[in-house]
Amino acid sequence: TKNPDDDGSFRIPSLRNVLLTAPYMHDGSVATIEEVIDIYVAGGRNITEGPHAGDGRKNAKKDMRVKSFTLTGEERKDLIAFLASLTDSSVLNNPRWKNPF
Repeated sequence: TKNPDDDGSFRIPSLRNVLLTAPYMHDGSVATIEEVIDIYVAGGRNITEGPHAGDGRKNAKKDMRVKSFTLTGEERKDLIAFLASLTDSSVLNNPRWKNPF
């Protein structure tokens, strides 16, 4: 948008078929859903190298409602099971939706 107020803002995609859409995040930098969960549990991530290096948990533009939290092992398994329940194999196997080009 080239609007400085939008820096760090991203449109959030649907969770439908989310377990089939790796890599994750706006830039495809996270390989697994488990890593995504770890990032959210931590309230952000610390990128240690590269052009976007920095501690996202301390980013001044991060919404104050984004905070770290805890998940038990059972809650983590339940969350992944819930995300798996959003998989729609009928879309995956329908030739109409196979190739968007």
